[in-house]
Amino acid sequence: MPLEHRALIVLLGALALDLLSGEPPESVHPVVWIGRTIDGLKRYWSGRGKFRGLALVFIVVTLSGGSAYLAYFLVSHLWPPAGLLIAIYLFKSTFSLRALLETSKNIAAEIETEPDSARLRLRALVGRDTSRSTKAQMRSAVIESLFENLVDSLVTPSLFYLTGLQLGVGFGLSLALFYKAANTLDSMIGYRTEELEQIGFAAAKLDDLLNFLPARLTAGVIGLAGLSPRGLACAVEDSSRPSSPNSGWPMSAAAGVLGVQLVKPGHYVLGREYELPQAEDLERALGLAKRSAALIVVLLAMLILLF
Repeated sequence: MPLEHRALIVLLGALALDLLSGEPPESVHPVVWIGRTIDGLKRYWSGRGKFRGLALVFIVVTLSGGSAYLAYFLVSHLWPPAGLLIAIYLFKSTFSLRALLETSKNIAAEIETEPDSARLRLRALVGRDTSRSTKAQMRSAVIESLFENLVDSLVTPSLFYLTGLQLGVGFGLSLALFYKAANTLDSMIGYRTEELEQIGFAAAKLDDLLNFLPARLTAGVIGLAGLSPRGLACAVEDSSRPSSPNSGWPMSAAAGVLGVQLVKPGHYVLGREYELPQAEDLERALGLAKRSAALIVVLLAMLILLF
């Protein structure tokens, strides 16, 4: 079977598996294994120092990417059809589109009916104090999270998979798991706290680097999916307002397309000329996210077939 056909089967199969079944049990979830490895090594690497953090990053991303390649290589040589199945499963583990959409939809409904419950769930989702957030501010937080996470929940792992395909499906999987390991490292130790500031420095900087181009490409896709030049215009104008070098791009593009103001009190305001989102804007945001994801998959499929 030609490479492009195998690569496309893996892409579409992984997407179908994600949309139909969601996340696999933790006991067999590759990203959970990565997280447990990080947690174990972090305890072993007790103490501070940027070099320790760099060593931790190197070990985890190399082990993750190498294990994915080895698993695909061995299974494919034993029975090629099983190699495609393991590739679909491994690649699916690098993104979580269904979980992102369902979580956003559920919290959006809670904001209108059970705002206190929504505040608690949002606190874990967006990493900010939501105890005094108004409904409008909570709607803003959901939209921000939805489009920021569209990058690392779909776009970046898919682009790394596409890049690795130049050397085969195994290398595509290896790079996708390499990215997911780096992203998991950032989520676990990349926080700017006194305890993790040094050991998490390398993880945070690597994640910023790996998402640099995908975040900007995602902003463009959001503008295309919304058929609105306001998305790109708002992204160019407001993307530098958040402290993150990447998150401002998809968030401000969504603000422009939807015509809503997105705000993190005390930190930034995106789309300042608009009003804070209403309940119906959350439905529009979910629709825009779905169209953006669909457009991303179509573009990836076209690029694979052009190989």
